[in-house]
Amino acid sequence: MVTQTTSKTTTSHPAILDKVMRSYQVVLKCDSQKQREEINQRIRKHEERQHHLLTQEVVKTAVEIYRANPNERYFVRKVGKAVGMNPNIAESAFHWLQIAVKGKIDKEQKVQSLLNFLHNNPQQLVEWMIFGRSPYTESCMGKRWKWQRRPTINILTSSRHQLDSYSRKKERDYLFANSLVFNGALPTYTQQDVVQGLDDALDYQTNAFAKISSLTDNQKAFLNKLKMLKNEQQIVIPFVTSWINSYQTSRWKSLKKLAKELAEIIGKPTRKLLSVVRQVVVFTLFDHVMQSVPQLLQGLRINNLVPLPFKRKNKGRLPVKTMMKKDYVITREGNAEELTRQAKKQGTTTLGFPQMGKKKLSAQVLFPPKVLEYIDNGAEIKIFQVSSGGAPSFKPRVDVVLEGAHDCFRSSKLLHSYLPKIPKGRKQVIGLDINRLGEFMVTFNTPSSVPNDLMKLAERYNHLEKVMKDLNFGFLRKRKEYDILGSCKLKGELNRVYKRRHRLLREITRRLPHFLAAVMVKKKCQTLKIEDLVADPAGTKGALAKAIYTMPDNLHIYKKAVWLASLELGYDIQLESVPPYHTSSKHYGCGGTIARDKGHHDFAPCKKCGHKVNTHENAALNISSLKGTPLPYNLFPSSHV
Repeated sequence: MVTQTTSKTTTSHPAILDKVMRSYQVVLKCDSQKQREEINQRIRKHEERQHHLLTQEVVKTAVEIYRANPNERYFVRKVGKAVGMNPNIAESAFHWLQIAVKGKIDKEQKVQSLLNFLHNNPQQLVEWMIFGRSPYTESCMGKRWKWQRRPTINILTSSRHQLDSYSRKKERDYLFANSLVFNGALPTYTQQDVVQGLDDALDYQTNAFAKISSLTDNQKAFLNKLKMLKNEQQIVIPFVTSWINSYQTSRWKSLKKLAKELAEIIGKPTRKLLSVVRQVVVFTLFDHVMQSVPQLLQGLRINNLVPLPFKRKNKGRLPVKTMMKKDYVITREGNAEELTRQAKKQGTTTLGFPQMGKKKLSAQVLFPPKVLEYIDNGAEIKIFQVSSGGAPSFKPRVDVVLEGAHDCFRSSKLLHSYLPKIPKGRKQVIGLDINRLGEFMVTFNTPSSVPNDLMKLAERYNHLEKVMKDLNFGFLRKRKEYDILGSCKLKGELNRVYKRRHRLLREITRRLPHFLAAVMVKKKCQTLKIEDLVADPAGTKGALAKAIYTMPDNLHIYKKAVWLASLELGYDIQLESVPPYHTSSKHYGCGGTIARDKGHHDFAPCKKCGHKVNTHENAALNISSLKGTPLPYNLFPSSHV
């Protein structure tokens, strides 16, 4: 039982003692399809009322009130008085508004810290202005904010797009006629200007590295690449000049393509020249950008880079929170404590949907066994949120929000179902290699095959990839034939396939931590080592992009697995990250190099000893043997809903 396994834990962390909230879908049982459609229609009307309340004037007023006092009760009351209305549905609308305004204020603080960083780093500022991205800035800001790479990139690109909008408005007043537009045309430059930019980049980097006593391998490689471009400048300069003087639909993607083409033309197809080519472009455009950009940023208000929430009204409707009085909108049987007691006693409750001038409709709420288990573990019902459904079922969606300690939301059933299928044997340190979905999606340095249920989900996911390819081909053909009806049908089927694929990936992500935890429990593991991967599929195509998108490379998976295994074993398992370099290309047995050319992904020969090696098991062995960097204990569970 959950209570027994929890009691075995000898240590507790402060994050585990905090209360968190989790949302789960429940079943709304109606007497007939006609009643379901009528209830759905009433919910839809409430959503529309809530939708019309969130005007831009109300949002502006809400931002000012939140800055004065962020407390939710004070916020809802003051916003209701300020806008001159306080209908019952407003409590739900202003609840969502408080969350959105909180997110806006938080983003303003992060964008302000980003601008402060760029003011102190002109080279990264120029990169951000030209490409909308800056890898060094992304790394620094991600560490400062303790964010993953993708959300950090989103802030950089979104703030850059907002800056374009602001600068175009200023250009109407003829203040910033020389400002750079994101992915627009760059200023025209000659080949001599690009040669000067290459010389400046080489001189700057040489002087910077001269101050360092011992250079790392990456620094030496970067300097050698710059010197190689200088030696091959007769080939490089015309290509870079043409790239600067041409219009690009995406400067970042086109620069990747340019760097790859230059490497092939020079005769070094395996060399990655993106960073050095990017620096040459930056030094070429440095003087032009720095003439106008600092002046633009100096007079910039942070509100111009962070738009107000709910500006795009066609992004879907918000669910209705049942936090209102019992006589209005949606009624329920008692407060949160009474609802929790009902769920424990009978496993059901009833929601009412009144409407003025019509009979009140009622529907029964059925709690799934998982939710009832969490409530029995000590979680409490906080609130219901209801949203309407679309055609053809018109099925309303009801979610229950539970609040409780982290241990309330843990179930060991799935973990124990995997244990009998894992071979016995102790392993103090487990190395984990992750790959695309399939037989080797997770591979350990000890024999443990992927369970059948995960394999079936992966096979269904890969099958949908083929189905999507055929549907896309048919959709393009119908569009060329101007078949409107056929295009609409295929578009709808494509959307449904995308949803099914997303749900499969979500289910794999949910089950995988339990399997990893089962392996650690069976092997009595004390340390789990993973690669410190930064897999970014943006700009990539073909098999590589598909592999990155389907790799379960999510730190949340490993944090949850370590947490589950630690509670089961009664001691804390250490999670460590190791550098990802050469783990797949170096043979663990003899130290030779594994031939990872085309057609050799899962099994490949070693160039030194000639043995055919399972590349994934070999990578897991290398990962387990490397020295790792411990990750802090308080990474999981998250306190967010």
